[in-house]
Amino acid sequence: MSAVLELLRNREVVGKEFRSPFDSAPGGTRKHTLHDHIDQAAVDALQGKTEECLNHLAEIAAADVALARAVLDEVQAIEVPVPDDISVTWGGLREAAALLAETLGSVADIRQDTEMISHHCAQLQDSVKDLESEGGVLSLDDYKVLLRDTDEIPLIIAELQDALVGIRRRADETNVRSLQCAAFFADYVEQSQAIGGISQAIGGFLSRSESSQGEFQRLLTEVEVFQDEMWNLITWYRNFHGAYDALVGEVHRRRQAQAQQHAVVEDVRARLDVMHLEEVDRRSEFVDKFGPFLPSDLCPFIQDPPPRFIVDEIGDVERLASVQSYDTQ
Repeated sequence: MSAVLELLRNREVVGKEFRSPFDSAPGGTRKHTLHDHIDQAAVDALQGKTEECLNHLAEIAAADVALARAVLDEVQAIEVPVPDDISVTWGGLREAAALLAETLGSVADIRQDTEMISHHCAQLQDSVKDLESEGGVLSLDDYKVLLRDTDEIPLIIAELQDALVGIRRRADETNVRSLQCAAFFADYVEQSQAIGGISQAIGGFLSRSESSQGEFQRLLTEVEVFQDEMWNLITWYRNFHGAYDALVGEVHRRRQAQAQQHAVVEDVRARLDVMHLEEVDRRSEFVDKFGPFLPSDLCPFIQDPPPRFIVDEIGDVERLASVQSYDTQ
């Protein structure tokens, strides 16, 4: 807009007959330009409205940016724990399951060893009963059986002790795995709560900025309307500048056409004057020669002078003549 207005300010109007808003101003020294014929106040008002809307848009954008930064600081202040890799936890669970399976196997072995001890104890009781019934005298075979059972019992007890130690070890390992899983799930819950806090902060930001977005969109629409009006004015002013060039050329063309018509009129006037004088002479000659012999009531108009024809302009022809030529700008 500034460029096209400057273009109009620098385009001086030629010819005194082009009307200027400053013709009646005292002094009359101000240069007459195309800018004198536009409504600068309307242009200033349109630019002022556009700038006002743009300032409001900038204020809304700045407020949203400040709000976004505050929410970002709030989000960054939230500590989000990072649990161990889930594969590690699932691996621990699988190992715990394997330990449980081994423990169940050990329990089966203990049950079997217990049954063996019970069996040996039953055999010992039977041997003692037989010994009592026979008067306390053991046969060689009974002695061997009793000795064998007595030797196997410590071995079975040792196996039971080993199995219990294994069960205790696996129980400790299972407890460690369970603690790891519990820690993972505790971290996961804490992480979920932290993420929930972040989501709440972002949701609050979106909710608070939603109202400003409506006003922002309304102002943006107004700016687009003002810009369309501005471009329409710019287009009109450019066409005005071009139309003025065409106007000066048209005035020059009309002046030439009028000059040609005026020349024709002057020629016709001169020829009519000559013809009129010739007619006057011929009528005078006729009247002088034959008039005395003609009664006055026979042809009264024979004494009349010839009519005079006048060719004249209709309209103000002097205005075009005073306008400067397009070629002399």
